Amino acid sequence: MNLLSHALLSRHESNDVLTVNVLWDFLGRDLRQDQRDFIRRGAEIHRIIDRETDTSEEFKKALKLVSTQRDPASGVIVDVALDYALSQDWSYYTSEDRLELIEEFYDRMESAAPAISQRAVTLVARMRERNWFKAYGEFEGIQRVFQRLAHQYRFLDSLIGAEAEVERRVDYYTELMRSLYPKVQFAVAKY
Repeated sequence: MNLLSHALLSRHESNDVLTVNVLWDFLGRDLRQDQRDFIRRGAEIHRIIDRETDTSEEFKKALKLVSTQRDPASGVIVDVALDYALSQDWSYYTSEDRLELIEEFYDRMESAAPAISQRAVTLVARMRERNWFKAYGEFEGIQRVFQRLAHQYRFLDSLIGAEAEVERRVDYYTELMRSLYPKVQFAVAKY
C-alpha cells in the first residue's frame, strides 16, 4: 500500500502521527533516533501497514504477476496499483468524498509538518503542489508517479510504462485491496 492508503488507514490519528506515517519512507532515516511519542507512533503504524501487506500471501502472489522485466520494482508497482484500486473503489472504504478528504489530509499534514522537520515541510508542499494523493486515481497520474520514481532512483528504471501492467489487472488489484485493507485496518486498530 502506498501513500494514500497510509493516510486513509491513519485518518483517525492526530495530525502529526498521520504525517509521520505517510512520510516515514522519506523521513525515517532522519527520525529513527527521535523519541517523541508521535514520531514513534507514526513510525510504528507505518511499519504495521507495510508488514501486514508485504508479508501476506496475497501480496506475494501479486508480486509474482508483475512481468519479469519489472521484477526489481514489483513491490512499488503493486503498492501504487493498490492505491489506484483504492481511489477507483473509494466508496467501498469510506463514505467521505475522496477529493475533500485528500484536501483535508494535505491541510492536516501542512499543519503538522513544521513540528516534525523542515524536510517534512518541503515534502508536504511538494505533495500538495503535485497532488500526489489525487494522482493515484488516474492512469496519467500513476504514469507520472512511475516516471518520477524511475528518474529519481536509477535502479527503478523498469517502472517506465508500468501503468500498463496496472491497467491490465485493475480488477485483480481491486479485489486484492478489498481483501487486504480490512486485515491491515484491524492490525492498525489493535496498535
